[in-house]
Amino acid sequence: MATRDTLASKEGQCSSGAEYAALALEALQEPADAAYAKELMDRVADDCQFTKDLAACAIVYQALGEQARAEELLQTAEDYCMSADEQVALAEAKFKISGDKAAAIGAYEKALKETGNLEPLIDLAKNVMGVIADPAFARKILEKAEAKISRAVEYSKLAAASAEHLLDKEYAAAIFSKAAEKLSAVPDLLALAAEVTKTLGDPEKARALYQRALEGATDFNAAKTLIESAKQAGDAAFTQAALKKAGDLAGATGDYIELAAGLAGVGDRPGAAALLDKAEDAVAGLDEMQKLVSAVEAHLADDAERLARVKAKLEKRQANHARYMEFQQLEKDAVNVKQFLALAERVRLELEDPFYSAKLIESAENLLDGTGYQFSRYKPILLAVDKNLDDTAWLERLLDRAAENAADFVTFKDLVVTAAHLQHRELGVSKARAYLAAREAELAANSDATVYDIAKLAEASYAATRDRAEAGRLLELARGQAKDHFALTHIGRLYGSMGDAAKADELYAAAAAACPSGDACIQFIDRLKGFALPAEALKKWYLRCGAHLSAPADKLRWAEGIADALNDKRWATEVYGELAGQFSGPDAARFEFSRRTRADLNYFGATRRH
Repeated sequence: MATRDTLASKEGQCSSGAEYAALALEALQEPADAAYAKELMDRVADDCQFTKDLAACAIVYQALGEQARAEELLQTAEDYCMSADEQVALAEAKFKISGDKAAAIGAYEKALKETGNLEPLIDLAKNVMGVIADPAFARKILEKAEAKISRAVEYSKLAAASAEHLLDKEYAAAIFSKAAEKLSAVPDLLALAAEVTKTLGDPEKARALYQRALEGATDFNAAKTLIESAKQAGDAAFTQAALKKAGDLAGATGDYIELAAGLAGVGDRPGAAALLDKAEDAVAGLDEMQKLVSAVEAHLADDAERLARVKAKLEKRQANHARYMEFQQLEKDAVNVKQFLALAERVRLELEDPFYSAKLIESAENLLDGTGYQFSRYKPILLAVDKNLDDTAWLERLLDRAAENAADFVTFKDLVVTAAHLQHRELGVSKARAYLAAREAELAANSDATVYDIAKLAEASYAATRDRAEAGRLLELARGQAKDHFALTHIGRLYGSMGDAAKADELYAAAAAACPSGDACIQFIDRLKGFALPAEALKKWYLRCGAHLSAPADKLRWAEGIADALNDKRWATEVYGELAGQFSGPDAARFEFSRRTRADLNYFGATRRH
């Protein structure tokens, strides 16, 4: 019973006007002790200096029927009001004392302007609904909160507040929809799905979020989180999908076995069998092999062929246990890439265990990761995977990464040649051709690409595939851009290196015809000398080069090249004789000096002095 006798003991716990007002309101409950309530208020009201205390006391006086006193205290409370919390207290008092909803909203508006964080805004909306029951204004408050949030937990709190206090599930659903558009991380989507189920009771909306989380999972830990969420939601179909997703992302024997057990538990026998296949492929030790046998016995006991196979493997592991222990110690002692790769090959040869080899090669690759990519350093990893494993996905990843980082021609050529000569030849040749095609497309789109860039591509293509027709196609593209004897000679050399002597001669002839001067002819023959052509071929091309020269000065320079570049003084003597009489004045002296120094065998004397 709320009387002086039952409430007086609580007075000692009161220290503020608001606390005394709360005690007074208790006194006004049936059976009401109005005299005690008034006594409490008269004792503290005049000493109150804060809005909350004054507003609380004003509400009690209004309940006592003393409207004038209540309004007097309310005015003082408004005069003292300074903070958002005080505006909330003032709004409540205005509505309860005068029933003026507009005045209460005015105070709430001032409180709203000064409130910026999520939790205080939700509390303000709750107060509005509890005092004036105005869902439109409460939603306005929550919309301000919506503009300030970004995390799943914040969206969930806001939606829950809307559904619980505004009874506005439509707005709550809109909040969840906006959250789903903005968020993409698996934990966020799972948290939203759980809250959608809890707040809206809408399994279809929750399932859509679960599906997005499933599609967005890119690592094993995220996928395992999906499994737990699916189990908590009691969604068997999603649990099955999450288990399969995790199976796609797993890599360890124990994980495959655990997931297979889960799929078997939801009645997905084919899925369980597929994961146990992966577990069998990934076994890297005796303990894992024993666990696999136990898993097959537990979930696929009627698969006699499988059970016999894994038991046979277990026996082999047990029989070679000492050798495995030896290799595991060597693995612990390995500190560099070369040691891991050598050990991987020994494991393949001595234990015939490609899965343990794969583990060792992966350890070697991990040593390189984060050190800056160089194909020359990763190439041994690529070759080890090719030689010791039948893992085309790993090979493709290594090859594609190398292609992404092959900026210079030397590295690119090494890559395509390496790819085309892998033991996994079909894959390697296919990749090499794809990289060559991509590089050709890049050159075609590059206005700065030169004839030499295309010629290099042809060289790389032939070195990798030995496809003379394809390399010839590229060389013809290069020939179409060749403007001088340097480029034509280079293309001719490449044809020659491919064994196409006829095409090489055709290009050398074109290069000879493109030489505009005697100096150019000397440059041309110097290049051909570097190709180790026989003397008769060099003479043929040099003669072809000089045949179209017409200016006496160019003919003279060409003749000098016979002696200087080809060191054939007898031929030079013949040519000088043919040129005699074509020069006059200062040119005649130039010709004579050139002839005497290059074609006169006795110019320096019959006997040299040393």
